[in-house]
Amino acid sequence: MSKVAIAASPISRMELPIFFVVVGVIISGAVALAAATGDEYFALIGVVLLGPSVTAVLLTALVIGRTGLRQLLIKQMTLRVGVRWYLSAVLVIPVVALIAIGLRMLFGGPDVEFFGTAMFPQVVLLLIISLAEEFGWRGYVLPRLQVRLNALQASLVLGVLWGFWHFPAHLVGTGVPLDMPFYVFMLWVIPATILITWVYNNSRSVVTAIAMHTSANFSFSFFPLIPEMTGTGELATFWVFLGVVWAAAIAVVIVFGPTHLSRTKPRATIAPRTDAMAQGSTDKLAGTIAA
Repeated sequence: MSKVAIAASPISRMELPIFFVVVGVIISGAVALAAATGDEYFALIGVVLLGPSVTAVLLTALVIGRTGLRQLLIKQMTLRVGVRWYLSAVLVIPVVALIAIGLRMLFGGPDVEFFGTAMFPQVVLLLIISLAEEFGWRGYVLPRLQVRLNALQASLVLGVLWGFWHFPAHLVGTGVPLDMPFYVFMLWVIPATILITWVYNNSRSVVTAIAMHTSANFSFSFFPLIPEMTGTGELATFWVFLGVVWAAAIAVVIVFGPTHLSRTKPRATIAPRTDAMAQGSTDKLAGTIAA
């Protein structure tokens, strides 16, 4: 596959900076409204209606047009994914969480209780949140980062940016686990990003990214991992969890390699806008971008 430069138009050259400014302004505005009204659901509405996925769709439509939208919303939603990648997306983080909880109990931690009240509505909400984010983070940003960086480097950059995107919500006590220093949350987001890149690059589908994001939030919502779910407010279990999840991320890098986090080179997942497209040929592709 040949690597092709992304579009020469001013907007296309600034796609990622524009994306991060827009999603940053949106989450900050939504959080400010939540703080002013005392209703944290304003922050949730801001993420769902005007968050990363919607921003990605609007920028894709503006810069690439229908071809880019088909790539983002249809081709990347393929369900033709190996069963092992569905299982990895759904089970890896919950299994890591259960191992951490077991280790904590084995070495003197308190007895734990799992929470199952109103599970179905909560899972639906978690899925909506993942849909509102993942077309932006994995469907839009990650492929563009991987044009210039290897998969591990792209994951580290995206992990830092994705983590700090949560900071405005952290300031008003929403969107981030309570009673947890923000740097601890960041220590979770970075290995989580590596794991999501791993399933995304191997499955070539945003579906698996959505599934892993949802399974992570499910684990935080129903397992005694984070302080407000432990019953004692302690952070020790989460520190054990961080150790296990970092070990899992490092194992993935060693086994699959930092270049692609995959044993096969991922196919292109973005359609570049070329000079010809900028002059009016909106659906003509210049070539293939190697991820």
